[in-house]
Amino acid sequence: MSLSKIKSWAAGLLLGASLMGVTATTAQAADNWPNKQLTFVIALGPGGSADRTARLVAQRMQEELGVPIRAINQQGGGGHVGHTYFMNMPKDGSFFLFTSIHPYISSAILGKDASYELDDFAFINGQWTDSDLFALNAKLPFQTLDEFMAAVAKEPGKYRVSVVPGSTGHINTILLLEAYGLKPDAVNIVTYESGGAARTAAAGGQVDMTVLAADGSISIKEFIRPLAVASEERLEEWDTPTLNEVLIARGAEPVTPLVGSMRGLAAHAEFKEKYPERFEKFAAAYEKVLSDPDFKKQLKDQMIGSDWLGPDKTTEIIKQNYKILERFQDQI
Repeated sequence: MSLSKIKSWAAGLLLGASLMGVTATTAQAADNWPNKQLTFVIALGPGGSADRTARLVAQRMQEELGVPIRAINQQGGGGHVGHTYFMNMPKDGSFFLFTSIHPYISSAILGKDASYELDDFAFINGQWTDSDLFALNAKLPFQTLDEFMAAVAKEPGKYRVSVVPGSTGHINTILLLEAYGLKPDAVNIVTYESGGAARTAAAGGQVDMTVLAADGSISIKEFIRPLAVASEERLEEWDTPTLNEVLIARGAEPVTPLVGSMRGLAAHAEFKEKYPERFEKFAAAYEKVLSDPDFKKQLKDQMIGSDWLGPDKTTEIIKQNYKILERFQDQI
């Protein structure tokens, strides 16, 4: 064998050994990861549905993954502050974002000149998608949505409605006003940084109506009067018609309300691209946790959903709804 062939053969062996080493290292990283504390950044305030869900999931996920998971709130701007904080954190899989991944991320992109895009997030799962409830403070005299909207039309600007900025409740409030032939400023829309705060305002009479997730509002059921739900069908937990039932009964055209704030988890897109095995390992652990009967019961007892849509379906839903939200870009 010539010297040149010997050198070529030796170089091939070294390259093969090097590639095997990279493969082994990658596999080992996936097997050993995570080996330090993870952080869930909750982009909404304490006490809301996203916050409660995130903390319960974090508690179970740390048992499954074998490392502690801390949960921190970074609230403000309808989730925008938390999204921005998350995007500035290391993209190695040590930080994850828990928020209402629909519609708050899309709303921030469309309405707050965000420095991030949908493609900067790797959506893992939309765990809990809810329908919005239109509900009054129980002490008000109005018994139906028609009665309340007639009062709004008679005295524009008098009544206050609590929402989380950029939420489906925010947009469904605008849709409701449009359906009754009213302008967005016919009511005083008061924004709160969490669903918990917005509900408390309605229960305590600081606002007249709230438009928020129906499941999350069960905790204040005795303090509010439900008027309608923004869903295709009536909800078992609430004795109230759908919004379109009300509109059709009064001879108005039905609308297509946005259905549901989707609470769930996202990672950095860069993490998924660079460490696909780690991303899959985390997603598999999340799916396993949500399939545990005891945990599902725990969530159900607290009126929290436990759906597993997975990364692909979750991403598809968010991108489809983004197109709907573009219509309201100037208002959210």
